[in-house]
Amino acid sequence: MNLGDVRRALYGILAACTLCAVPAFAATAQQDAARQAELQAERAAVQAQAQQQRQACLQRFLVNDCLHAAQQHERAALAPIDAELQAIARRERLRAAEAELRRVQANEAAARASRPDAVQAQRDRQAREAALLLRQRQAAQRAQQAATASPQPAATPPAVSPAAPPAAADRLQRRQAAVQQAEAERAQRAAQAAKEQAAYAARQKAYEARQAERARQAAQQHPAPALPVPSPSAALPLR
Repeated sequence: MNLGDVRRALYGILAACTLCAVPAFAATAQQDAARQAELQAERAAVQAQAQQQRQACLQRFLVNDCLHAAQQHERAALAPIDAELQAIARRERLRAAEAELRRVQANEAAARASRPDAVQAQRDRQAREAALLLRQRQAAQRAQQAATASPQPAATPPAVSPAAPPAAADRLQRRQAAVQQAEAERAQRAAQAAKEQAAYAARQKAYEARQAERARQAAQQHPAPALPVPSPSAALPLR
C-alpha cells in the first residue's frame, strides 16, 4: 500500500464518520468530554433509579408485571443517553482520523522538501551534454570549411605516395572520428542517467511504501473508544 492508498483510506473514514455524525459536529473535544461525563452521570442515575424500582417491585403482589414495567422504563430512559454517547464516540473517531491525515500529509511534505529535485538535475545534465555536442559539431564544420576554402598552390604539388592521404582529409577524418566518439559517449551517459533515474524511482516507491505502512500501523494503534457497557441489571430475568 502506497501513500496514495493511505490517503484514500483516511478520506473514506472521514466521509463515513461525517455521514453518521450528528448535526452538532462543531462541538470541540473539550465540550464532548464534558458532555460525555454528564451523560455517564445521567446514565448511572437512571440505572440507580431502576434498581430502586425493581426492589420496590419485590414487595408487590404482581412482581413480574412490575419488573417488566420498570425494565421498559429504564430502556426508554437510557435510549437517548446511549444515542448521544455513541454520537460523541463517532466524533472522537472522526477527529482522530483527521489528525492522522494531517500527520501523513506533513510527513509527505517533509519528505518532498528533504529530497533533491532529481528531474531538474537530469534536465541540467542533458542540457550540458547537448551544448557540448553542439560545440564539437560546430568546431568540426569550421575545420571542414577552412580545409575546403584553403587556396591551391600554383606550382605543381610534389608527388606523394598514393597510399598517403592528404593532410586536410586526414584532419577531417580525425575530427569526424572525434565527433562520433563524443556522440557514443553522450549516448552512454544518457543510458547511465536513465538507469540512475529508474533506480531513484524504485527507491522513492519503496520509501512511500514504508511511509504508508507506518501510517497504517499508527492508525491501528489508536482504535476508537469502546461504547459503554450496559449494566448487568438491565438483563435481569423475569420471574
